[in-house]
Amino acid sequence: MKISVIVPVYNVYSWLDICMESLLNQSFNDYEILLINDGSTDGSERKCLQWKNKDRRIRYITKMNEGLSATRNLGIREAKGIYLAFLDSDDWLDKNFLLDLYTEAEKHDADIAECDVYRYNDINGQKSYRSSYGCMAKEYSKEEHMIYGNTAIWKCLIRRDIFLRYNIYFPNCHSPARAIYALLIALSNNIVNVKKPLYYYRTFRKDSLSEKPRDILENNNSIGVMAFTELVYGFRRCGIYEKYKFQLERTIKYKLSDILAAFFHRKQEKEFASMVNDYRSFIKKQFPESNEIKYITLGGYNLNRITWLMNMLHIPSLRFDFSSLISIVNPISQKENVISNNKYREIMVNRDIKSDFWYYLKKEDPQYIIMDFIEERFDLIQVEGGYLTMSDAYKDCKVNFDNNHIIYRDSIECKRLWEVSCINFIKKIQAYYPSIKIILVKNYLSEYKGDIFYSEMYENINMIKSINKMLKHYYSFFMSNCSFALDVETLDCQYYITDKDYEYGAVPSHLNELVNREIAYRIEKLLI
Repeated sequence: MKISVIVPVYNVYSWLDICMESLLNQSFNDYEILLINDGSTDGSERKCLQWKNKDRRIRYITKMNEGLSATRNLGIREAKGIYLAFLDSDDWLDKNFLLDLYTEAEKHDADIAECDVYRYNDINGQKSYRSSYGCMAKEYSKEEHMIYGNTAIWKCLIRRDIFLRYNIYFPNCHSPARAIYALLIALSNNIVNVKKPLYYYRTFRKDSLSEKPRDILENNNSIGVMAFTELVYGFRRCGIYEKYKFQLERTIKYKLSDILAAFFHRKQEKEFASMVNDYRSFIKKQFPESNEIKYITLGGYNLNRITWLMNMLHIPSLRFDFSSLISIVNPISQKENVISNNKYREIMVNRDIKSDFWYYLKKEDPQYIIMDFIEERFDLIQVEGGYLTMSDAYKDCKVNFDNNHIIYRDSIECKRLWEVSCINFIKKIQAYYPSIKIILVKNYLSEYKGDIFYSEMYENINMIKSINKMLKHYYSFFMSNCSFALDVETLDCQYYITDKDYEYGAVPSHLNELVNREIAYRIEKLLI
């Protein structure tokens, strides 16, 4: 038997048929299916029995409800295949999933084969492409794969012997794949990637287990801590902790920042602050020498993608996107909330309206403000004595400020207003927050999109160059008037282009993971 496909089933009656049809229609034949019912209560058991009777490759097992990890672990023990695949029963596969992964694994004598993924939004039916191998057509090294690789286990074909030889099993916690993925990568002799989206992952499904913590086992504000505690223990148990200590620390901070980003808009401010404190305490316990610096980001969304790549915890509640210096220094008096279909953008626009930057600066007392001026490219709207930034996020929101005066970004009026606001911003920081340092990251709109082998110029290149010329003036003006600011050059970085396959669109305000890493490293060198 070449492959065993483990399919845990728990209350997925409405989705199981799509999953099983995709599995039985594979172009590869030498595989078994372990269909394991984990105490379903919605009729899934009846559907499992119907599928069992359709194909002799299906081995059906039913048991009391124990959770996803225990179900997968049972599958590992019962499997007969050389390789294991883990298919979530609300997802589905491309017909060549098993064939392509097995072929590449055998060809390269790999312990792990991975494919790219389609993320399917169960609410609106849209799908987005996500690569697993790396970015910009450049594959991850083993160490990079540990840190930046998508920890989802279902996109993988894994040699069963690794689990048995090193006694690796899924722990009973939220996000159990996070507890073993980096360890599997570290222990593997070779990892190969099939650069095709062969797995369809269903997102935003109602009652999805991946959206919920195991409340009995872990505090809702400590989601991920149990998984990463197990991960550190696994590295120690297998005798490779010292070898990979540096990568392990970066991995955990990067993944915890990812969890924080996912829960930022779901929790109240006090509850989210408790979550951040739990994570900081965990990092300090695991890595006592860790250099944790508190900072606020002010600028474009891509600036957060940059700081996320630094070797520290990135706190989304300390992000201020879609604001400009003019709106921050000149807040409006009308404070009504706006609404958007994008919850993150809604939060950020409401922060601009309320001028929350100053509130969080006082409340959190950060050591650094890390900022860029990408959002300064937008027009402004004058509202009751102040201004709002008419950013992409603002345009997504339902707002009631349309009948007010618009300040166009390329106007003399805007240039003068910005320079006055800039001076006032610097003076206010000096007067009220004299210990804070500013790091100005000189980001620009990208003029090209592509990958490491090929790039093409944006069609609206003249407009982009015009905006970049304006940004260059702003950066120069700020640094000339702010003696306590440090700056980071970016244009001399290699691959200063937009990733053509970026999941949320190849737009000039976004760069790519490679250049973002280089900029993050430059920022880190300036931090004390």
